[in-house]
Amino acid sequence: MNENKGDIYLRIILFCLYGPLLAGLFGQLVNLKFVSPTFMASLDNIYYTIVFCSLCIGFCLLLAKYRIVKESFKNKIIAHLTLILSILYSCLMFFGIGLLLLFNNMFNSNTDYVHQEQAFEYRTFYVYTSDPGAFGTAHHYVYLKCPASFNRYELELIANLSWMKDYKMSLEGDSLIFENDSEQGKTVLNVSEFHCK
Repeated sequence: MNENKGDIYLRIILFCLYGPLLAGLFGQLVNLKFVSPTFMASLDNIYYTIVFCSLCIGFCLLLAKYRIVKESFKNKIIAHLTLILSILYSCLMFFGIGLLLLFNNMFNSNTDYVHQEQAFEYRTFYVYTSDPGAFGTAHHYVYLKCPASFNRYELELIANLSWMKDYKMSLEGDSLIFENDSEQGKTVLNVSEFHCK
């Protein structure tokens, strides 16, 4: 009976600890971008909170049922190694997810400025503003946003532009124009090669 309990606890622990990692890897392989980049960014805190709670459950269960889970392994060396590595992995993930939650809440930028999307006739362009603060220079990443099945989207990188405080985007023919009040004043990108399939 103890072995069955150990197997059940082990499965729950592995699911709670490594499930978010596998979900993240699966999300990278399969396009799980829905509606718009702004919508996906709004889900970040919810996702990180779920991952954090899952880690808490797995970690607490691992500590509380360590002996029972250890007995479910036939090889004691593999048991200790697996469980110790899981504890170390949990600590690293707590630190990483904790920092992500902290920075997302502390430096919650103006999402309307960070994520800008504009449709022109049959093409939609998306601009993501990366602002690393004091650690680096800010940039604008310009993408062509293409629709995919099931209300998903795909992004195709067009260019990386130097930071502009306030800008207006317009499309004239195949020229995507960024106008602002800086010394540069105007940046023109040729987007003739960028079309959704």
